Amino acid sequence: MSSTVFYRFLHQKEQSTVHFDGTGISVFDLKHEIIEQNLLGLGTDFNLRLYHSEQPDLEYENDQDVITRSSFVLARRSPPGLKIGFIGNASRYVSGKPRVNKKAIQGAAAAPVNPVNTVPVNENMTEEERTKAMFENQSNVWAQIQDDLSTHKVIYNKPAAGPTNPEDVPPPGYMCYRCGGKDHWIKNCPTNTDPNFEGKKIKRTTGIPRSYLKTLSKEAVERLQSSDSSVTTNENGDLVDQQGNTYMISETGEYVLTMADTKTWLTYQEKQQSAAMKARREYDEKMVIAAEKDQHPLYVDPLLTSSRKLLAPPIVMTPCCQDVSKLKKLRNFNYHQPSLELTLIDNDFHCPNCDLEDVFIDSLIRNEELEKEIEAYVEEKEKELGLENPYKRKSEENGLDPKRQRPAGSMPAPAMPYGMPMMMNPNMPMPPPMMFGMPPMPQSK
Repeated sequence: MSSTVFYRFLHQKEQSTVHFDGTGISVFDLKHEIIEQNLLGLGTDFNLRLYHSEQPDLEYENDQDVITRSSFVLARRSPPGLKIGFIGNASRYVSGKPRVNKKAIQGAAAAPVNPVNTVPVNENMTEEERTKAMFENQSNVWAQIQDDLSTHKVIYNKPAAGPTNPEDVPPPGYMCYRCGGKDHWIKNCPTNTDPNFEGKKIKRTTGIPRSYLKTLSKEAVERLQSSDSSVTTNENGDLVDQQGNTYMISETGEYVLTMADTKTWLTYQEKQQSAAMKARREYDEKMVIAAEKDQHPLYVDPLLTSSRKLLAPPIVMTPCCQDVSKLKKLRNFNYHQPSLELTLIDNDFHCPNCDLEDVFIDSLIRNEELEKEIEAYVEEKEKELGLENPYKRKSEENGLDPKRQRPAGSMPAPAMPYGMPMMMNPNMPMPPPMMFGMPPMPQSK
């Protein structure tokens, strides 16, 4: 009569079956069949262990124990261990030489043994008599097993292993993702029974160089989280400070703080600024050469000495010099307004061309016609020479209007009339603030 015993390795999901004749199979024979089925070799480099399915920590230590049919066991391979008197590997299950457990034999000899009434089977018996004898023997063996089980002590549950158990200590680098501790498994976390505990989500430092990490102690992290208001929890549950630095856990289980690579960022910024300045100098030089070649000297800024560039709006003139015939010191009577204002302030409001006194800022005259000419000329030359305006590109990257240098889509600032004086008497009361885009209110006479 064919019987079965089911087994499964701890790393497997599906179970396997061992077929045998009779009502039970010994532990030794079951291990032999498992090794043969899975082609595990000679068994010299491992040891095979079997455990009860109801109690995974209870091992079948005696090779002579009988496992009844239709049972389910758990199998596990472990490294071979050297014990006193023998080497603990699975080679004996392959060779067919079982190991005798003296303690089990002595305990069995001391315990009362109930004899099993078996019917002998010989060659002179017919097939029906043999089948009948087999069923009788099976019934007798099952009755004996029931008697033995009635004397066993029932273990309803196994208490959880505490953190003091040396076999239950996690390896170095392990971290409990519930409380952040490193001295226990998450299944033994002391906060498992606390319904009010809120876990902390700490990321791993995967892919971050160690030079960008600052090691912190667990006590420092807890102290910062409890007392320092600058360390908060973001929407993802991560611990961050005001600078955006995230508290993380390293591969060795240490708490670290990610630091920004300031040196590399400054180097990158310097390279970008140097490249932008170089592109602007090349662009200005090409445009000035083109303007001089086309005989447009009025397009060049006359106040620049270190470098040359075309005039940029707003372009203004002084009231004393508005004609080519009045040029004395300079080659152009048109100026960039901010540059001219600084020059007048530095020279005590003397004209930079004819040295006329009392040329105040509010008396400057706007030259809008020249602004339109220069704008049309620049667009034509950029298409002709295939140039790209670096000033325009920089303004677009910053979200500014390249023509007016203000945020795109924002309300333009009101232009200050030229008749309004720039300097006011400190004893005079301040005028009411003007609203953007609103005309001045008429005053009643």
